[in-house]
Amino acid sequence: MAERHSFIDRTHDEFARDNFILNLKWHINLDLGPGLRDVYEKRARPAFRRATGRDFGNRHEVRKQMLKEDFFQAWGSLWRTAQHLMWESAEGQVDRQIDDLNARAKKLGAKMGSLRLNPKMKQPGYAVDVDIHCQPGGYAFDAGGDDVTAGAIYDAGTKLYGIGQGLSRGDSPAKALLNFIKKRYPNLKPKRILEEGCTIGSSTPAIAEVFPDAEIHAIDIGAGLLRYAHGRLSDQGIPVHFSQQNAEETDFPDGHFDLIVSNIMLHETSRKAFPRIMKECHRLLKPGGVMAHMDVPLRNDKLELYMQWYRDWSTHFNNEPFWGALHDMEVLDPIVKAGFSKNKAFDEFFPNTTGNGVWWACGGQK
Repeated sequence: MAERHSFIDRTHDEFARDNFILNLKWHINLDLGPGLRDVYEKRARPAFRRATGRDFGNRHEVRKQMLKEDFFQAWGSLWRTAQHLMWESAEGQVDRQIDDLNARAKKLGAKMGSLRLNPKMKQPGYAVDVDIHCQPGGYAFDAGGDDVTAGAIYDAGTKLYGIGQGLSRGDSPAKALLNFIKKRYPNLKPKRILEEGCTIGSSTPAIAEVFPDAEIHAIDIGAGLLRYAHGRLSDQGIPVHFSQQNAEETDFPDGHFDLIVSNIMLHETSRKAFPRIMKECHRLLKPGGVMAHMDVPLRNDKLELYMQWYRDWSTHFNNEPFWGALHDMEVLDPIVKAGFSKNKAFDEFFPNTTGNGVWWACGGQK
């Protein structure tokens, strides 16, 4: 029961288990999640007012108060349990077929594109100090040789991740970003594109479809992710030049790219890394080139206090420590300091591909 464009085969029992986990996630997030609003309004908020004589001042005060509530404790425990069940299922599927996955990725990857790995690369702390999203071993896990474990686990787990949180099945974040770029820069005809934080190349096919004549390069910090991505994209007939690099400092020459993109990468970096990435993007772009970094649409200055707290779950309980800080940042400041002029920098929301929601991106034109 192999899914299209995935190397992962699922047995009948594995498919059934994933279905259970997906429905559990829906129940937790879509059925039980709205009940947190009542707890906030009817219990936590009044209790805070009685204790302090005022209303909540920020989401951090909300979090400390909500942590005392039994309903939130139960909801949070269920959510974290479902997350671990998802990864446990993914690990089981990958462990059962890892030798075949390694061999297939290597064989297919030899057909087209290229792969450059750097075993001496120093891994950034924000990527290895925590297992982001609770993924076992994290993005940087590498058993050496031809190992694709990190990429395969990512692939198997993320089939359930976003949909389990209620995101639309029909939405394509990468396509939404590319639509935004085409609309904002109608005359942009990139000959060479860099995708940062590519993981297993989930977004790369959309880039190749929208810009079929462009040479595509893609980087990430994990060798296992990149081996898997190379085989996966070669299997789809898409030539991509993958390399193991940190977006803060790459080995590409100055002015090498016409377009630099990332898809939901920024919140997995850090406050120190963000301005370095912006500066490196400016160095890598040709004059007139564009960078556009898309991420989850949770700018805190646009959200009511309850939603700031609710959406901040991942900062504290899903191993994404930079999540909240990114959404508080004045992102245009480091973009301008990196060398982009203020009138050519942007921090914007734009429609998703289903037309019933939004994504967010920041960037600029050199």
